[in-house]
Amino acid sequence: MSHASLLSAPILEQFLIQARLTKAWASLRLQGAKGRLLGDLHIHRFRPGSGVELSGLHARDLVPDQGTPVTLTILLGDEVLTLESILLPPVQREHEAALLHLDWPKEPARLHHRGDVRVAAPDQSPLKARVGLGGRTLDALLVNLTESGVGLAFQETLLVELHASVEIDAVLPDGAILKCPGEVCHLTYLEGQDYPTRLGIVLHPSPDTNLDSIHRFIQTRRTDRSQSFRHA
Repeated sequence: MSHASLLSAPILEQFLIQARLTKAWASLRLQGAKGRLLGDLHIHRFRPGSGVELSGLHARDLVPDQGTPVTLTILLGDEVLTLESILLPPVQREHEAALLHLDWPKEPARLHHRGDVRVAAPDQSPLKARVGLGGRTLDALLVNLTESGVGLAFQETLLVELHASVEIDAVLPDGAILKCPGEVCHLTYLEGQDYPTRLGIVLHPSPDTNLDSIHRFIQTRRTDRSQSFRHA
């Protein structure tokens, strides 16, 4: 079970200041719009009690309608903040993409630890992968996925050395491809499980590897999971 903290207004303001200064990643889930998600956003500025402005809207993105209920998710270090709001008229800028404008939340924002809103959690659909390891290609499940690493589960009982190299190849539900080398950072065996061998992998993408689609997928899953915590 996730343990969320409800943030007071001063703490929320401090969180937003840090998110703005560090250009923390944010995503916006539009409610009642078939789950549409806008990702790769950042806090541009905010006015306590008035509203929050978000930059990062792409020219190809349609500006959502005023009054649309939304869920904002912000990742800052090991913390994931979510808040419920509605869209105000966008802030138009000359020669630049418009800023999304959210009303100041009427309900307290919620703060979860990043580990509690991990992707591919037990109550989410398992993600299948093919893994190259020690000259073999094995089927596995992605049981955790972050921007820097993955957790893998295998049906086979494996003896794997720490720091062993692996190659991960998976197709995510939205069609994004995760194809990246990595390194084993820990090994666990869970007796009595269908997939008893668990490996923790640190990803080592090459300089030309484009992980934007992976980041967007993670943002989507993390938003879905934090919303499920709220409704629960």
